[in-house]
Amino acid sequence: MSINLETLVLIRIGDLTNRRNAVGELLINPTTVRFLRLKWRFIAGFDISATPAVANGVVYFPSWNGYLYAVRADNGALIWKQNLGNLTGLPPTGSYVNVTVSRSTPTIANDLLIVGIYGPAVVIAVKRLNGQLVWLSQLDPRPLAVITTSRTFYLGAFYVGVSSLEELLPREQCCMFRGSMVKLDVRNGVILWQTYTIPDNGGKLGGYSGRAIWESSPAIDIIRQLVYVRTGNLYIVPPDVLECQRWSTRLSGYDIFNFECLTPNNTDCPPGPNADADFGEAPMLLTIVNNGRFRDVAVAVQKSGFAWLLIAIMVA
Repeated sequence: MSINLETLVLIRIGDLTNRRNAVGELLINPTTVRFLRLKWRFIAGFDISATPAVANGVVYFPSWNGYLYAVRADNGALIWKQNLGNLTGLPPTGSYVNVTVSRSTPTIANDLLIVGIYGPAVVIAVKRLNGQLVWLSQLDPRPLAVITTSRTFYLGAFYVGVSSLEELLPREQCCMFRGSMVKLDVRNGVILWQTYTIPDNGGKLGGYSGRAIWESSPAIDIIRQLVYVRTGNLYIVPPDVLECQRWSTRLSGYDIFNFECLTPNNTDCPPGPNADADFGEAPMLLTIVNNGRFRDVAVAVQKSGFAWLLIAIMVA
């Protein structure tokens, strides 16, 4: 396929395509970026890993200290802060910090701020004005289920994926989690639909497990009415399925990061026989010019460094 990268154009509305492109930005460009200087600094007291959300002169972001913040965009002054544990009554995340945290970008939905909790797998809505809790919705009851995806808000609904930390468990306890994509009503947090990425395992060990959705913002094609997501790796494959495998071979080396290597003396580090090379970013929707024709495509990049370009078509 011959692609002229200079002819890439927007397929739909900016954020819905997951392009992370500031449409209409005129002040910051390759010429002026070198003149940027620090205007203000806000000290939260602990790490801030999520990209902030900005609207109407207010910056919203979570911190690993367990707080959700709203500060003024012009001077960094605090407007309000909420302790997520006190606000929700949820237990601490526990895996890395002993507080209830969010690690994803808050989603602005009219007068609400939608926030995913990094364990348990809960999504909350608070008032943008003061951070007061409006609703709370649990998406998965598994103890190590988490929310890592950020927004997508579209036509009164919030789309979010569910992930898990069950891979941290000892081999004899792993795993029963199933990844899923969820659509919520932003008015009340009611689950409108939930689509799982693997077959039902009956809540028992030995079945399919994994395929978490831990990416960034799911992309939405408003013409085809499709949501584009990618999944993580399988945790467990049923023994009867493994018995059907005649042989396998690894065609490349291990990728740069392996989650299992965070646990000391883990027998799954380094991985094998297959590489830990799932997708860590939501697909990006683009329109390209291919051999003189406009084509709608979805682009997805693996942790191994491979990028995949897929033609976006309607499947009956």
